[in-house]
Amino acid sequence: MGARRAAALAALVLIAAGCGSSTKSTPVAAPPTGPPGVVRIALADLLWPLDPARARTRDEIVVARALFATPLRTDASTGALRPGLCSSWRQEGRTWRFRCSHSGAIAQALRRTRLFPSAEITVRNGGLSIPAPDAPYRLTEVAAAPPAVPGPFRLVSAKPTRLVLERQGLRLVIRKLDPEAALRLFRSGRLDEVPVPLGDIQASVRDPRLTRAVRIRRLLAVDLVSCRPGGALARLPELRRVYDDTADRADYQALVPELEAPPAESLSPPPKGAKIARAAALAFTRARKQIGSLPHVAVRFAGSADPDLAYGQNLLVAAWRDIGLGPFVARGRPDATFERVLAR
Repeated sequence: MGARRAAALAALVLIAAGCGSSTKSTPVAAPPTGPPGVVRIALADLLWPLDPARARTRDEIVVARALFATPLRTDASTGALRPGLCSSWRQEGRTWRFRCSHSGAIAQALRRTRLFPSAEITVRNGGLSIPAPDAPYRLTEVAAAPPAVPGPFRLVSAKPTRLVLERQGLRLVIRKLDPEAALRLFRSGRLDEVPVPLGDIQASVRDPRLTRAVRIRRLLAVDLVSCRPGGALARLPELRRVYDDTADRADYQALVPELEAPPAESLSPPPKGAKIARAAALAFTRARKQIGSLPHVAVRFAGSADPDLAYGQNLLVAAWRDIGLGPFVARGRPDATFERVLAR
């Protein structure tokens, strides 16, 4: 049950007010007061302990990529594979062969994180062999980074709520802060980059003091309901279909990504010109009529540690309960989880 395709990532970046033909200019925020060569950043999540295998959220992955080196990288604009710790790679049948520095450490990281079955990873003469068709893209994941091999930035100091990183005269001071508190510090010029608080994307875009500082980046991702094996939704396909057809994607689209990302009816992009809204409305009407004839089953959803996902999950659960279904969020063995799945 896809609830959202392409999550919107929004951040505020402190920039100087530009000069145009007008004699007036609106300042974006107070000028930065930090020392030169320092970028002061706030994140809602901070990777701790500093282990690339533990990175799950977007913020944690960003920190992991700064601190650790992955075997391969991807081009930020095209998505094409780029060298990392591995300088070359080629495919021979189903097997990919990589020429890498620290190949032994990479193999240990892959076995530790179980990105591949341990028996399939072979290290020989500085090379790495993996019989998996998507091996190069899996090697771009932060989980593939060996934790003992340094990455692009050097770690200067570390606490659970504050990291200092440095590279070639550029210092990053990263603090874990609530987005609302971070925004107040940004407005006063005490931070240079902060996340936009949940629900404030459109307000920030329309705020004349902030609009030129807002950066919105699309992530290739889907927020979806995952049915656990043996759970109620996995065992009852008719009930699962009703949950899918009655998921309130419209409210989710308006309140979570604030219309910056389209609904996801499936894992594939909709064909151009498809009348998705009308088809979804008809499916909702049909599914709602079936609720009375379905078994009355409680469906337990696992709680989410990500505040954005927890908020979105609560929206969906409340809407399902309003029409007579039985979802609830609680600890214990879940029937389903609500997840954000990011493309490699």
